[in-house]
This record gives sequence, structure tokens and C-alpha cells, in this order.
Amino acid sequence: MRKKIFSAALILTAAFLVPVMGQTAASGLAARVKGQVLLQTEAHGEAWYVDPVSGQRFYLKDGEAAYNVMRSRGLGISESDHAKLAAGNAALRARLRGRIVLRVAAHGEAYYLCPRTGAFSYIKDGAAAFQIMRACGLGISNSDLAQIPVASGSSAQNGSQPPTDNSQLSTGNSLAGCSIFPADDPWNEDISKLPVGAASAAYINSIGAAKKLHPDFGENRDYGIPFNIADNSTPKYSVSFDYADESDKGPYPIPARPEIEGGSDQHLLVLQKDECKLYELYDATLNTDRGSGWTAGSGAIWDLKSNALRPDGWTSADAAGLPILPGLVRYEEVSAGAINHAIRFTAPKTQRAYIHPATHFASSSTDPSLPPMGLRVRLKADYDISQLQPQAKIIAVAMKKYGMILADNGSSWFFQGAWSGGWNDDDLNTLKNIPGSAFEAVDTGAIVK
Repeated sequence: MRKKIFSAALILTAAFLVPVMGQTAASGLAARVKGQVLLQTEAHGEAWYVDPVSGQRFYLKDGEAAYNVMRSRGLGISESDHAKLAAGNAALRARLRGRIVLRVAAHGEAYYLCPRTGAFSYIKDGAAAFQIMRACGLGISNSDLAQIPVASGSSAQNGSQPPTDNSQLSTGNSLAGCSIFPADDPWNEDISKLPVGAASAAYINSIGAAKKLHPDFGENRDYGIPFNIADNSTPKYSVSFDYADESDKGPYPIPARPEIEGGSDQHLLVLQKDECKLYELYDATLNTDRGSGWTAGSGAIWDLKSNALRPDGWTSADAAGLPILPGLVRYEEVSAGAINHAIRFTAPKTQRAYIHPATHFASSSTDPSLPPMGLRVRLKADYDISQLQPQAKIIAVAMKKYGMILADNGSSWFFQGAWSGGWNDDDLNTLKNIPGSAFEAVDTGAIVK
């Protein structure tokens, strides 16, 4: 299991977040961050270690890579110096600030002297390196990071090139320079003042009044729904569909090594930023045994400049006929302080009906107490969120203002987000104390059966 390295609460001073111009300024920045772990705030918290000797940065893909880099850059020390560092010797700590040191007489045990906190930490293994880097990391913008030279062979040493920056958030609900649907689209609608629906209590009880809210994403890359950013240089491919009569023909832009959701759904989401179109596939598979052809269960193409829905009765890459990406919680928007859209969630049983903007049901039941696809719920205005941790509180605020949209059959109150190394699971887990009874269903329109 690979882990990314990030600490959302730690951001560099304003001087580090302003683009640095000129060789003198660049060298000044490099000198100030020697020995630091730098976390790209605009690229999902991708981590780098700046070697205090060379001033070059090394890419830390995950805990294992961090462990290997830290040991490879280590400075051997005696048992006497180790004892002084452990005892807090100020002069020696100042001299070795930001260094990785190796106990020569103790089989090369590695320690890191964090320049931000002063902590002197034992790097036992990759997991320990991950925790140390999270605690010591400082955020940095992409423009400032570019001023610090990359160590020769760094990506090869760590087994991977740094991933493409997929954040590029601007104001409101936007991504990669594209607004995620117009401001008056249902996904972007403030529902905090809408009336409670007549069947609210029945729907909440059906989903589970005593069941708890559950963020289905976090620090672990195995969870969450990833997305890809493409442009005009990204090749497009024809896709063969199982449900071709309800799928958009395409072709679909697909990067050379796309990120695809794990598990059985295998969603492949691509935002083409030059077109401002969203391409989404369900059960996407590249069939190497039949050449380079892509197959999928279903697919949908969304013009992000339009409020247009799927035809009634049509699915999409999601059971409810909805787009997926607009309903994901993304780290970049939480780190910016606000989520400005509704959030996608699931329920164990639904009825054979939907409410727009949903256009499709995934049930044979006509039980009116079951929620229809597209149902909009919100966290009650008087529900106390003061005890939530920072990331969780921002999400809860959005649930009060924009609510959640029922998009698929699944576990009770599971809501989805995109993976990021910036998430803090301990923070997000405070949302798991919120019961279903804290929600209410609102009236957003007629039920289509």
C-alpha cells in the first residue's frame, strides 16, 4: 500500500507562495528551504525533500520512497553526537538542522532533525518516514517549487515521475480553468432555504436514521474516485459499450496511463480542459488481448458550459444518470476553505423513480418510502458542527448549504471524494459521528416514475 505525504495545516509563509523572479531570488528561496520537506499545495500534496548540502530536491512518491531517500542522504554520526542530539544540544541541533543522520555504531539507524518543529525522530521504516514527513512538511506553490533544482536521477531513484497537477482550482466550483456547470445548475444550487419534503422522514429512515455518515475517501489511495485532466494533445479513442443505446458514442480522450477507480465500478473520469467537457466511463477496461481497444459498461459526455441533462430514462457512468466528478469532494477546494457544490452519496435501497437532475433509476421497487435517485438531502441547520475537525467542518458546512444528491445504490450515507495525500483521516473520521437523523430531504421537484 502506497501513501502520499502531506500536512494540510502547514503552509509556507506568504513569501514562499509568491512567484520568485530572478536567479538571486531563486537561490534565496532554495537556501531558506534547505532540509525541508515541501508539499505541493496545487498538486495533491506531492512531496519533495530539499537536500541541505546540494540544495536539490528529491521526489518522495510514498513512505517507502521517503525512507530510501532519507537513508541515501544520511550523514554518519558517532554515538556521542547521537546522545547530544537526543538530549537537545542546541548548538549541534542548529548545525544539523534538516539533516538525516545515521548512527554508524548502531547498524545505520536513521534519524531526521525537523527544521520546523525541532523534533529528532527515528526513521524506522517507510511508515515512520511517512508520519515524520507529514508532521514536518511545508506547503509550497508550483511556481516557487520550480525555482528549486531537481536532483539528477531523483524520479528514477523513486520509481516514478511526479504525477501531473490535476488541481488548478479557481474561484467557485471550477477545475483546471473550467467552471463545473453554470452557476444556476442544480449541482451549484444553494438549497439551505428549500422546504423539507413531505416524505423526508420516510426517506431518512429508509437510508438509516441511526446509521452514520461515512467519507469514502481519505489518505489511502485505494479509496476514493480519481479523475484525470486532459487537453488537446490527449489522444481520443473509440469505446465499445455494453449499454450502447444509453451511452454517448465519443470518442473519449484517455491519457496514456489514466487513473481508474479501483473495485468493480472502475470509473474513468476525464476533464478535457481545452474543451471544458467531462468524459466519464463506467467499468472502463483496456483490452490488450484485442489490440488497443477500450470497452466500458456505459459512458457519458458532459458539456460543462451547459445545464443540459441526459434524456429521461438514460443512465450515465453513474446509476442515476448523473455526472460523477461534480459531486466529488476534492482536497483543493477544502484547502481553499469552501465546497461550492452538492456532494454525491449512496443509499442501500432506492425506488423505481428519479428526481431531476437524475434521469435514471436502478431498482424494481415501487415502495414509496424508499428514496428516488436524485433525492437531495441536507444537514439540518441546527446540527452542531463545532466539534468537527477543520477539514470535516468545511465538508459539513457544504452539506448544510448545498446538500448531497443520491447518485447510486450502496452503503448508507457513504459520500465520495477524490483521493489526495492532503487528507487527514483522523480529521475526516469526525464526520462519522453524524447520524442519518441529522439530515432532512428537501423538495427539489417532481418524482419521475
